[in-house]
Amino acid sequence: MACYEQLSILVLCICLHRSLQLIPLPEYIHPCAELSDECFTKATLDAIPGIVKGIPEAGIPPLDPLYLDKNISIVLPGNLRMTFHNAKLVGLSSCVPDKVSSLRDKRLFIFDMHCNFTIRGVYSLLGRLLLFNLDTEGGAKVKIWNQHIRLEVAERVVINEKGEGHYKINSYQYKADYGTDLKLNLTNLIRGNPEISANILKVLNSDSQAFAQEFGGPILDYAIDYAMNVTQRFFDAFTYDQLTQVPLTDDFFEKE
Repeated sequence: MACYEQLSILVLCICLHRSLQLIPLPEYIHPCAELSDECFTKATLDAIPGIVKGIPEAGIPPLDPLYLDKNISIVLPGNLRMTFHNAKLVGLSSCVPDKVSSLRDKRLFIFDMHCNFTIRGVYSLLGRLLLFNLDTEGGAKVKIWNQHIRLEVAERVVINEKGEGHYKINSYQYKADYGTDLKLNLTNLIRGNPEISANILKVLNSDSQAFAQEFGGPILDYAIDYAMNVTQRFFDAFTYDQLTQVPLTDDFFEKE
């Protein structure tokens, strides 16, 4: 009997120790008990504002604004090259999930959402536009309204040596339109001539969809890659049992 009691106490201590090691789930994360679009969409809507602020105890940095650590260069009509430096993307907290689905048989999460983005930075322009040879730089601001994004994330659940299940991202891909409107504002285009600068800016804004595809594509690539990296950190910090109340079936996990 004494041995049984000692064993029970040992098991209890091990379980308690493990539970104490888990990072508490933030209050804005609401686990789903069913695989319904309604629950996943609502849970994502509730989680976005908190997650983008960062979760320091889980090693998750703030996501809004998102600072780009590389330059973005595009070539515009007429062989005009525009490069953005020291850019930051504001607006991930504005993203609204229209529909979030879990296709468990295919191990896919699908996120359909729309966002409003603002990109600020320093630009440089080199080349010819209209009658002007441009070699200038200044401040840049780009606003994109109502950009729709469809993100597909392939995932699995891995059981570690502690017996904890964690989501792992296998791959991801996305499609996006480039919003219902885009506006580009550049300072210092033609020094000392604001009227000509305004006309050049009007030409650059005349085909906003084409500009958005050329410019927005590399920025969105960077943002999605960064967000998926942070999402994996989130999955590493919190267990499957913390994030969902849907039972884990034998065909849905693998051991490390």
